[in-house]
Formats: sequence, C-alpha cells, structure tokens
Amino acid sequence: MGRPLGTGKLAAHAGFLQELVTQDPDMTLFELRDALADAEGVTVHHSAIARLLKRLGFTHKKSRWWPPNADARR
Repeated sequence: MGRPLGTGKLAAHAGFLQELVTQDPDMTLFELRDALADAEGVTVHHSAIARLLKRLGFTHKKSRWWPPNADARR
C-alpha cells in the first residue's frame, strides 16, 4: 500500500539534502525545509524530510549537555 520507496516528491532532491546535512550536521529539519524551498522551489512538511534522512542512514543523536545527576557527585 502507498507509494513505493524512492518515488516520492523528495526522491529527486535526496542528494541536495544529503549534501546540506554533510556540510552542516547541526541543521534543523525546519532549516532544511526552508533551504529546499529556497533553492529548489519544493515545499514539503519537515517530517517528510526526517523520513528521507532516516532512509539515507542519518540518525538523531541526543546531546549530553545536561548537568550530572546529584547522586553521581557523592
């Protein structure tokens, strides 16, 4: 059911998005969406970009900036 993988609206722009993420890994999905709209004239929802990036092998890593647990200082 549904569209076969690799035939969606973003299939032709996968290389463009991959290049953007490679150049700046800290770009948000909203920034990627806006860059795609500005450069290619394609408007999509940010979740579609997230699904494409996941298929391309990109993952989301949580940052470890939070302070340590109070119990760990003892």
